[in-house]
Amino acid sequence: MNNQVVSPFFFVLLVVLVLLTIFGMVYLYITSKTKERLALIEKGMDPNLAKSDFWVQVGIIGGGAALGLIAGDIMPGKYGPLVAIIFAGAGLVVYNMMRKSNARRN
Repeated sequence: MNNQVVSPFFFVLLVVLVLLTIFGMVYLYITSKTKERLALIEKGMDPNLAKSDFWVQVGIIGGGAALGLIAGDIMPGKYGPLVAIIFAGAGLVVYNMMRKSNARRN
């Protein structure tokens, strides 16, 4: 087979499969969240108990890792990934402190 014809076909196939996978994951996330809320309502519980601040945690960790990569790039040497891991860990500590302060208020 001619590689010039096969290569674009596999690229298009790869893009389609990646998009279908992302769509499937989002669909499963939304349907499972809906089922969980309906189960809580059927049991007479507050459906807001199913809320989680997962994306806040991901954002804080990602922001910490990004700041770590920037700080590691400024430092002399090849310490970028190490500093990023340390800053991501600091982001986890900050998230834990935020969660505990919110629990004390409630």
